[in-house]
Amino acid sequence: MKTLNVERSVRAPLESVWQLVSDVGNYAKYAPNIDSSKIVSGEGVGLIRACGSKEGRWQEFCTSWHDKDCYEFEIQTQAHDYPFPFKMLHGKWSVDPINTNHTIIRMKFDLEFKNKAVGWLLYPVMKIQFMKICEELLDNWQTALEI
Repeated sequence: MKTLNVERSVRAPLESVWQLVSDVGNYAKYAPNIDSSKIVSGEGVGLIRACGSKEGRWQEFCTSWHDKDCYEFEIQTQAHDYPFPFKMLHGKWSVDPINTNHTIIRMKFDLEFKNKAVGWLLYPVMKIQFMKICEELLDNWQTALEI
């Protein structure tokens, strides 16, 4: 299993950051690699989000939710139309206050490739692309927060 971590400090209070980062139905508005995102059902733990990109469509299930702290999603990589080479993909988004006007946004992704040999070859390139996407997402959130 591989783990990717990315974080960003933004000049905004925890409440504003959490409101934006936890708006999981509008994730596609900020994520450069996602064309659509919507809540299919539920809220908090058990929430189901449907996402899509030009490559395909998939669902994500919320496995943990703690208001003004963090949430986690398990991506349904076994779906027949899931477009990426992952056997398992789990994401965690969290926010931590630095002070009243600064907050850290953290994202952690645990992943496992369907084919370990292919994963071994793809991982270095995929990591660069994935981190670029995460940085762009953080740029978009930061821009929205630091108006």
